[in-house]
Amino acid sequence: MKPVFGDRCKVHVCVCTNERTDGRTACKDFGGQEFFKKLKEKLKTSGKISTHWVTRTGCLGFCNSVGTTVVIHRRGEPSQWLNEVTDADFDSVWQEIVRE
Repeated sequence: MKPVFGDRCKVHVCVCTNERTDGRTACKDFGGQEFFKKLKEKLKTSGKISTHWVTRTGCLGFCNSVGTTVVIHRRGEPSQWLNEVTDADFDSVWQEIVRE
């Protein structure tokens, strides 16, 4: 059996991009997809994409009418859950993701 994180991954970020068709709001309605795309592009351009992974997810259970939910999994540390994340939070979330 191999560890899920493997040797290459230092940080794994999950961004809710959930979409609903029943009239209820979801993270996609409040920038989840855009936040995911921006983060993925920044990881690529910074050269960190091989050690810092980002995955879009379905509902993480913290629906709101402000922003998306982001979870930062860092090897050897408790997961960090962020709620109501908007584009205005991008720089601070980025700093948390790439901190050593």
